Amino acid sequence: MRTNSNALGAAFIETQAKVLAHLTEKYAANRKVEADKVGEPVIWARGPEDAKKLVRAFMADPNTKIDFLSDLTAYDNKDGEDGDERFVLVYQLYSLELHTRIRVKCLLGEIQPAETLVDIWEGANWLEREVYDMFGIKFNGHPNLRRIMMDERFSGHPLRKEYPIKQREGFSDNIAFHLGANPLEVSTHVQISEESK
Repeated sequence: MRTNSNALGAAFIETQAKVLAHLTEKYAANRKVEADKVGEPVIWARGPEDAKKLVRAFMADPNTKIDFLSDLTAYDNKDGEDGDERFVLVYQLYSLELHTRIRVKCLLGEIQPAETLVDIWEGANWLEREVYDMFGIKFNGHPNLRRIMMDERFSGHPLRKEYPIKQREGFSDNIAFHLGANPLEVSTHVQISEESK
C-alpha cells in the first residue's frame, strides 16, 4: 500500500499547528512562543533550569508526548540578535507517538552553565560534550564533561565567533594507541606549514 505524501504532510502540519496552539495557550503568558519558518513550535525558556523543567513538562503532557531528544546544539549570539546573552542553547525534541517536534531555546551568559539532560536521556551525553567542546558551555550534573572532538590540549572553542579562523594548532608529538597486543601510532594533529596552505 502506497501512502500519499501530501496527506502525510498535511497531517504533520495540522499536528504541528495543534501543538503550537497548545504551547501558546499554556506558556505564552510568561515565555515567548513562536513558529519557525516551516511552522514548527519554538519556545524560549526563561533560563537553563526552566529549559529542563519544560522538557520534563512536555514529556508528561498528553498534548505533546515528547519522548526523544533529536539534537542539542548551541550558537554564538555575540552580535545580540536573539537577546542580551552570549549563547543560545537549542534542544530539538520529538514525539514518536504524535510525530511532532518542539524546539526549546535558552539564552545563556558567557560563563553560565546549562543543566544536563543525561539523567533524562543518556544520549544527551555526547551532544552536551560536543556543545562544551565547540562553545565552552558547561552542563551542571554532566557525568563526564570533557572534549569529544578536539584534542584535550586544544585551547579555545572553535565555534565561538571570536575564535581566529586561520589559527591552526599543531602538536608535534604522536600518541601511541594499543589495539590488542600490536601498538598503532597515530598522529593526533597535523602540522600546518606555510607551504601546504
